[in-house]
Amino acid sequence: MSTILLAYVPSATSEAALAYAVDEAERRGASLLVLASERAPDPRKARGVADRRPLEERLAETGLDFELRTVPRRDDPADDILDAVEHDDVILVVLGIRKRTPIGKILLGSTSQRVAIESPVPVVLVKPDGFVAPARF
Repeated sequence: MSTILLAYVPSATSEAALAYAVDEAERRGASLLVLASERAPDPRKARGVADRRPLEERLAETGLDFELRTVPRRDDPADDILDAVEHDDVILVVLGIRKRTPIGKILLGSTSQRVAIESPVPVVLVKPDGFVAPARF
């Protein structure tokens, strides 16, 4: 069975990506591999998570085959994502993206950008509802 990989941290962006990944897995008859960060959620970002039940419970309700892996906090979570793509039968990567300022991109890098560039499989970047693009200069 082919697998769709979802990178998840409690946030509005990951919630949007979760909904997309579930729909896509149902459509393709694929399983889900969810890489969840072990770090505690930032309360400002987790506000977008309406359903506070454990992620494993929510995934079980989908009826999909899934694996939930908790990954350690790293400076660059793209390593975990790319490692999973390399070692599992991943056909698609789904990531939530958030608004970043141009300076923020330079100073902090971008996990989604690195995964999109280096992944050998397609990558879908999902924006949350109400996404507002940063001002263009």
